[in-house]
Amino acid sequence: MIKKMTFAFAPFLLLLTLSACTDKEEGASTEKEEPETTEQSGEPAPAEYTLELPEKEEVVVIINGEEILGKVYNSVARQLETTLAVQGQSVSDEESADLMKEQAMSVLIGNKVILQDAEEKGYIADDETVKERLEELKGQFETEEAMNAALKETGFTIEEMELQLREQLVYEQYVAEEIEVAKVTDDEVQTAYDGFVESSEAEAPPLEEMEPTIRQSLEGQKTQDAVFTQIEKLKKSADIEVKL
Repeated sequence: MIKKMTFAFAPFLLLLTLSACTDKEEGASTEKEEPETTEQSGEPAPAEYTLELPEKEEVVVIINGEEILGKVYNSVARQLETTLAVQGQSVSDEESADLMKEQAMSVLIGNKVILQDAEEKGYIADDETVKERLEELKGQFETEEAMNAALKETGFTIEEMELQLREQLVYEQYVAEEIEVAKVTDDEVQTAYDGFVESSEAEAPPLEEMEPTIRQSLEGQKTQDAVFTQIEKLKKSADIEVKL
């Protein structure tokens, strides 16, 4: 069973899901894989719980009158599932699947209320930067056919991907300008370092060597906390209708 946890607020996980299709294509094998078996009995290992996802064009939530479709929700859910797998966890039963759905919906709602507030405040994406990022995304695929196949799998068009990139840039601007983040203090860095030293089995590097990494990590945590606080504030005045 997966633990209830706070995921980093990573907007537009669709981009990561789409990029992952490249690795899947490159790592595909023509050899027939043998089914997994348990060590004790040699019997096939029990199948993992299958995460039930909505139809791509199904409306999953309406936020201040704006509909969010299943294909966006599914991309977020799959990326969260991948994140758990990296951490050695999995969606193994109905309870963990429900938790996954709850977390995916939270990401969707959080993204949208931030974007709606950003639009109201007049934030827009720079066309040249959008073009550069779109080219970077295309460059992750060996061929245009491979990219089109990945897009087809997710149910998105290249125009919708460009819109996602624009929204990502707007989100980044909004966080930089509108979210007040407390500075990381030297005492906080020292406390984090001391905790690392106590929990590390090997000899830890000196503080001077680890300080930049620790400070960056703490800054990320503080930014995440500040964003969540802003999301909760915006949600209080939002009209949110969950359809799932």
